[in-house]
Amino acid sequence: MEKSEVLLTIRCITFNHSKYIRECLDGFLMQKTNFAFDVLIHDDASTDGTDLIIKEYADKYPDIIRPLFEKENQYSKYGNLMTVRKQMDPLLRGKYTALCEGDDYWTDPLKLQKQVDFLESHPEYSMCFHQTTRHYQDSDKPDELYYKELEERDYSGKELYEICRPAEASVVMRTSVHQSEVYKKFVQSKMAFGDLPIFLTCAHCGKVHALNENMAVYRIHEGGVSSMFRKLDESVLRYANDNLKIYKIFGDDYKGESISIYVMDHLNFFWNSRKIGKWRFDILLRPLLKFPKTTIKLLFVKYRFSKYHHRWVLGTNLS
Repeated sequence: MEKSEVLLTIRCITFNHSKYIRECLDGFLMQKTNFAFDVLIHDDASTDGTDLIIKEYADKYPDIIRPLFEKENQYSKYGNLMTVRKQMDPLLRGKYTALCEGDDYWTDPLKLQKQVDFLESHPEYSMCFHQTTRHYQDSDKPDELYYKELEERDYSGKELYEICRPAEASVVMRTSVHQSEVYKKFVQSKMAFGDLPIFLTCAHCGKVHALNENMAVYRIHEGGVSSMFRKLDESVLRYANDNLKIYKIFGDDYKGESISIYVMDHLNFFWNSRKIGKWRFDILLRPLLKFPKTTIKLLFVKYRFSKYHHRWVLGTNLS
């Protein structure tokens, strides 16, 4: 497949997803499009055979699957995936980039066609996303919509940050946003998480539209980021700290929310430390010293009635 022929590149990052990667890759390969696409898949030194499955698919579909294999886990080495992003960005061949991690998958064979059709006919838009199913892999909890109140309309960056964060597997964006100055600032920031700043970059560079069609599955399992909250892994507080970088990169419109999320994540961690019989007052002290007014307000006023329903709200039983 020649570089000039590819209209869209699927960017997939994976690590120890051997249980799920076949379903992910099959979702890519079942896409029915009137344009050529390829898959750039990065394996971050998996130890469970994920790399062998990727090699199998790459050998079978050499014109579509382009694998990148690490010998050393980059996330463990650097604490973020910015080195991976810097490695992958120049290799994105398409005018458009679709996102999907190796433990998620697509369910609609026309997903890419629908999203590219929208972006092709609306050049002022830099990104579109869609409804997704939230699947709880390791529990009996039934599937549910990723964002139940999703409407088919445009969403501002502020809305994407505050009330409607798209599932990564639902996103198709213009590859050109990687050339923007705000994206370069994001890369230089070395944030631990990467999907949200990409969405905000798209909103900064153009318009963002939601399609109210369910075309993918977001899988929640013990290997995912959400499990760190349930296990009281203190490294999750790096994500809280990174939220403070959001308004410094994207502007003061995001400042209030950035601070609130920072505070809430620390309060959640503190409150759930009771589960291990050790109250972490040192964790509570951090937001109290840094943002006392916001901390007191969220602790005593918005304790049960917070808009952060999509997060681990104080007092929630996480078992």
